[in-house]
Amino acid sequence: MTGKFLETFFRHKLLILLPAVLIPLLVGPIVLLMAQSYYEAWAGIWVERPTYFRQTAETERLVTPAQGQSSRLSELLRSRTFLSDVAVQTPLAPLVGSATGEEKLQRIMETDLALFPSGDHLLMLRFRAETPQRALQVIEALVETFKERSATDRAGQAELAITFYEARVQTAEEQLAKTEGAMRRYAAANPRVMDALSGASGASRSGLAARPTAMDPQVAELLRRVELDERDVERARTSLDQARLEASASVGGQELALQVIDPPQIRRGPTRDLRKLLVFPVAALAAGLGLSTALLLLLVAADRSVRTEADLAATARVVGVLPRLRTDRVLKGAGPDASRRAIGFVAGAALPAPRGAK
Repeated sequence: MTGKFLETFFRHKLLILLPAVLIPLLVGPIVLLMAQSYYEAWAGIWVERPTYFRQTAETERLVTPAQGQSSRLSELLRSRTFLSDVAVQTPLAPLVGSATGEEKLQRIMETDLALFPSGDHLLMLRFRAETPQRALQVIEALVETFKERSATDRAGQAELAITFYEARVQTAEEQLAKTEGAMRRYAAANPRVMDALSGASGASRSGLAARPTAMDPQVAELLRRVELDERDVERARTSLDQARLEASASVGGQELALQVIDPPQIRRGPTRDLRKLLVFPVAALAAGLGLSTALLLLLVAADRSVRTEADLAATARVVGVLPRLRTDRVLKGAGPDASRRAIGFVAGAALPAPRGAK
């Protein structure tokens, strides 16, 4: 079978190799002519994790600041609102407002924008476009919108934390006022017991509350509740002060958390993506080889030549077999009729010698 493939290939080598050679030669120049040049705009952002914020999640300790901001920016780019805020500041503004345009805008960001966390604190941004002005405007709008969104989100989180802790302080103070009111009412009803407590210090009252058998159990319970409520108020006020400190620090530290150390700029002239240019010629070569292989298989399948007795059908009758001739043993001067004479000799028939032979 291998010999049959080789024989068919060398018999029709030009026809078989034509697709594998012709298709890449046709596709290559077309790709080079249709490939567009583009410009690259780069920017570098230095990211710092604020020291005035307490880390509560374990992932914040395992992820570097650059990786965290890169993931956050990637998620924001998937949102329609953030993407629209970036596009309205660039020549891509006409794409905003329609479903088709926003889908195209999303594809542009997915293919032409790249984020590269370089180290723990450096985040590099790159955008490709057909013109240097468009590439530069998009990367500038992206950096400014991301900084504004980060500042707005941080201020919103701080305001939400302040509101939460203010409500917690108010609730704790109301609970303390209720407990103290109950204490005063009990003191009015039992002046003798409360007179003994009024002369004792705070530590003494705590000791009495810890030993309810030494005094009225109801007084001990009231003292314990007052002490717990005072601690709740103190913790809530401490948390509120911490939230206010973080809110004021976030406003002043925003410039330190995200610093544009490499302003957006065009690093080099127009370039072409070599990987995209190589994809189509390689695909054309693979298609040509596949077509050549299919053509070889088709020629082998269509070849009905008989070379051995095994190639004959089971119903066919073999009358005779011609021996295989070793033409390499024939003398060069035997002439063009050497093969015919050799066949005649084997068959038993004498053939005339060629002209000029001795």
